[in-house]
Amino acid sequence: MKAAVLRGANDIRIEEIADPVLEPDGIIIRVRACGICGSDLHIYKQSGREGTIFGHEFSGDVVQVGSQVTDLAIGERVSAIGFRPCGKCFWCSQGKTHRCSELALVGYQLPGAMAEYVSIPSARAGRNVFKLPDNLSYEVAATIEPLSIALFSVRKAQPKDTDTAVVFGAGIIGLNSIQVLRSMGVSKILASGRRTARLQAAKICGASLAIESDSEVIKTIMEATSGLGTDLAIECAGVQETFDQAIEVVRGGGRIMLVGIFEKPLTWDPLKVISKNISLVGCLGGNFPGAIDLLQKGLVDTSPLISHTFSLDKAQEAFQVQLRNPEAIKVIIKP
Repeated sequence: MKAAVLRGANDIRIEEIADPVLEPDGIIIRVRACGICGSDLHIYKQSGREGTIFGHEFSGDVVQVGSQVTDLAIGERVSAIGFRPCGKCFWCSQGKTHRCSELALVGYQLPGAMAEYVSIPSARAGRNVFKLPDNLSYEVAATIEPLSIALFSVRKAQPKDTDTAVVFGAGIIGLNSIQVLRSMGVSKILASGRRTARLQAAKICGASLAIESDSEVIKTIMEATSGLGTDLAIECAGVQETFDQAIEVVRGGGRIMLVGIFEKPLTWDPLKVISKNISLVGCLGGNFPGAIDLLQKGLVDTSPLISHTFSLDKAQEAFQVQLRNPEAIKVIIKP
């Protein structure tokens, strides 16, 4: 089969590799659409991960079913989370394989969905393989994974409809967080980010004010909240600047949800967090069923966020567009 294989920093090549082998407890999916994630870009820009086949945001059709799988059938349209636990660590012994200390993930340690086919080593319907409603296209279904992260993180914040929220970072997870906040009744939502296209998308998603991150973000947010600051900050950018801004603009007793993946360690003053009694909450998780439900009911629409689509043969160009094109929001590869 064809696959997009990382061969060096900023270097993806299309190669013929062996088809995935069906495991007794797994399935094989014919990939129809796969999104490029920000975490893919982190690795793409570096050397040392040669041989990686990216792709953990995807959808497709089940084409093979393992002998031990009883709740999935050939021909079903699905999205999935692919992983292989070690089976030996503390978490595996507790039956919580998703917390495995040595978890191997599809798209990172295991070959991902930027290929014609992808293997899900351990497949269970409703646990890590999710059947798609007929009204969801393959392209939209490839955005379920980032939407699920936004949903998990925003729900963890337990926002009230009277809250004022700010979202830092207008990538796909930040934009989805705006939509999830809106679906939960939060009406005053501010957003800060880069790129004109993404700020425009933030307004479409429900932000009442979209702020260019190079401007006076703190001053603008404080003016927009009559000097009180926000009750809630969703930090999706994963950089020092936005972390510091979140601490400055969240009012006393507020919450900061740490969602973005930080490439570098932070330098910060805990006294500011202590003096304002701020809660810093780490977020790592997803909610696929909830995300599918939001899409099916029309409470969230990710289709306007899909800015570019490419064939598998043009995966290198797709990554460059996601990385550098100011108009790019979510780039989809269609094998």
